[in-house]
Amino acid sequence: MKQEFPAPRAMRRLGDLTGAGQVIGDNPPPGQVSIEDVAHVLASTCCFSGRARTFYSIAQHDYLASTIVPLDDALAALLLHAGDALKELLPACLDPEGQATADILAHLGAQPCLPPSVKYADLVLRATERRDLDPPYDDAWTGTTQSSPLARPIQALAPIVAKHLFIDRYYELRPQEDRRAFPTADGAS
Repeated sequence: MKQEFPAPRAMRRLGDLTGAGQVIGDNPPPGQVSIEDVAHVLASTCCFSGRARTFYSIAQHDYLASTIVPLDDALAALLLHAGDALKELLPACLDPEGQATADILAHLGAQPCLPPSVKYADLVLRATERRDLDPPYDDAWTGTTQSSPLARPIQALAPIVAKHLFIDRYYELRPQEDRRAFPTADGAS
């Protein structure tokens, strides 16, 4: 007898709480998805599909990218993989033709087109991550031969640390945003 199981996804269902404690629906207005929600998903997701020697989050990758590009491009670098996080959070963002992802990213401050410095920073970080976090390989990994790695090594951080670095960097780059307090374990803000 063949059993069918739903495809594994970290996607939120209707009415689920997000990492920031909000209830989101199928097609929320852009302001209902917070940077905390995005940071939570990115910090909980391992780069390289878990292939690294240690857990290294996408939130840390994007945070580091935001520190090595010109300041004008730092927010674009920080939000480099925010669209991927939205696909995990919301069913409406799974539709590549849909407007939900673009609207939410625009609300968060993402640019419609990725600046060249962000694309290059991504390649530099890939080369650095390959050197510092991956097991040794004989083959060239896509993008790692197009740039030199950073001089300083990367130390993988715990997901909660990467999440808070990501959030702090976001509010540093967008000081005009209303920073929401994180709920504590006892439910107080």
